[in-house]
Order: sequence, then C-alpha cells, then structure tokens
Amino acid sequence: MTPDALPLLTAMHLADSSFPSGLFAFSWGLEAALAEGQADPRDLAGWIGAELHGRWHPFDRVALAGGWRLDGAGLADWDDLVDASIPAEMQRQQSLQAGAALAASARRIGVALDDGHAPVVHGRFLRLSGLTLPDALAVSAMGMARGLASAAVRLGRVGAVAVQRDLLALLPRIAALTDPPRPDDLPASFAPISDIALMRPLASRLFVN
Repeated sequence: MTPDALPLLTAMHLADSSFPSGLFAFSWGLEAALAEGQADPRDLAGWIGAELHGRWHPFDRVALAGGWRLDGAGLADWDDLVDASIPAEMQRQQSLQAGAALAASARRIGVALDDGHAPVVHGRFLRLSGLTLPDALAVSAMGMARGLASAAVRLGRVGAVAVQRDLLALLPRIAALTDPPRPDDLPASFAPISDIALMRPLASRLFVN
C-alpha cells in the first residue's frame, strides 16, 4: 500500500454505514414524512438533496468544522453554541443522543471523545482519526445521504438497487457542498418539512425520529 492510499482507506472505513456510530437508529424525519406522504419514495434523491442543502450544508457542515478545528474550552463553547442553535427541544435531545452514541463507539476503538452534539463529536472524531477537514466533510455528507437512503430501504419504501442509483446521481451535488466553512461561520438551517416530520408522533415507529 502506498502512503497516499491511507487517507482514502481511512475515509472509506469511517464512512461505511456499518460503522457503529449509533445513527442507524435515526431517520431524521424521513420515516414520518414517508408515512404521511410528505416524501415521495420515487424521488428519494430529491428528499436527500433537500436535506443536504437545507440542513447539512448550513448546519452540520459548520458544526462539524468547529468540532474538527477546536480543542479544550473552545470546543466546549462551540458545542454550547450549537446547542443554542437548535430550536426544538426534541431535536436538541436527539442530537445529543446521537453524539453520545458516536462518542461511546469511538472510545471502544481507542479514540478518546467527550459527549456532545452529533456533528461536533463527529468532527473531532474524524480529525483524531487522521482526516483532513475536506475529507471529514465529505465523509459526513456522504454519511447523511447514505443514512437516509438506508432508512428508506429498511422501511421497505425503496429497493436497494434504486437507492444506489439515487446516491450515484447525488455524488456531484454532495461534492459541491463539501467546501470548508469560514471559521467565523455560525450554524443555521432551514428544513421545515423534515423538522416538523421528525417531531411528529407515529402510532408505530422503527426509528427514534
């Protein structure tokens, strides 16, 4: 193996959907949206693309970059700022739950992490795992897209082959969104349909949200 291959292999490993991050239990509103007709399983790429543009790029990307860049008190302050930027209590608690699950998995494989909000913990974890910030952002964006796609498959609303077609079509859009934010950028998102969907109760539920 050449030295240049190691960062790519590390990114592939950490972006694998089988990595025990705890996010397997989350659909981020897709379950309720599919159940109530707010999301069209025939246009899953449209839903994922909207989430990447409205949620991941302005919020998760910025929050993750802060987690990647900062240490110590600065990291704790950043996590507090991310906490204050989440408007709904249910979303805040689920982000903390996902972050705690990721931190616990990281500690089991020898990466020392404190709990925090999911994108902040993810950013620090990816930096400690040796990824550059651009590679960490690519892993995060692809992880969100694959997580939503996996949720749709597990709900039985889309086939495994069709979802791979959707993901392949999304790759240029994902690549275009992974530009590192400025250090003074603040996290903010606008994804009202999925925000409401993830807070709406269902009579039976496979995912946490």
